[in-house]
Amino acid sequence: MAPGQGSGREVLESGFRVLRALPDADEHRQMSSLAELTSIPRSTVHRLLRQLRRSKAVELRADGRWAVSPQLLGIAGRAQPLEGVRTSVNRVIQTLRDQTGATVSLVVPTETSLVAMEMIPGREELPIDAYAGIEMPDLTAAALVLDPKHRQSPRVRPFAAAVDDQDLLEGLTCYARLLTLPGGQRASLQIATSSHVRAENFAAHVQRAGKAIEALAARSGH
Repeated sequence: MAPGQGSGREVLESGFRVLRALPDADEHRQMSSLAELTSIPRSTVHRLLRQLRRSKAVELRADGRWAVSPQLLGIAGRAQPLEGVRTSVNRVIQTLRDQTGATVSLVVPTETSLVAMEMIPGREELPIDAYAGIEMPDLTAAALVLDPKHRQSPRVRPFAAAVDDQDLLEGLTCYARLLTLPGGQRASLQIATSSHVRAENFAAHVQRAGKAIEALAARSGH
């Protein structure tokens, strides 16, 4: 079965691979280059790009080439302390996904909302959209740790963490940990799973990954 033609989870994973590869693709032979970088057939790459365009993750320029949308580029700028270590941070996120099987998000605040700067779909299909650039609901676990007004919520946990145990969506559980970055910036590392295995069961993994990202950011800041 070709990538992008299987389950919803497979389509999301393939779309994420195309989105991640887009900045590195050769603009003079963009489709062929993306197919080579992602190991996804050209026809499927083109279909995935059209889907990513509908979600405003990419845009089609006047010259016929595809580019990451200004919206996503602006979101990336919200976590400047990570700029020099993004590859290492992405490795930490991917390792967390492999350890837990969960959908993993790196969430940052913008002027008007919370947005997933990075999001890697997990092994199971969840009743949510999972792609970089998506806005996060106000009362997710990620939102609770980023907003001080929620400090007294019963969903807050020790070590700057919070949970969403089917509070927003039946069948979905989340666990998030606050990331304190250089320059006073903040972000949130969140995992989402189905209710068959509660996300909070993987709290130790998320905490370790959060500490690793903070250490990488601190090193980059120096």
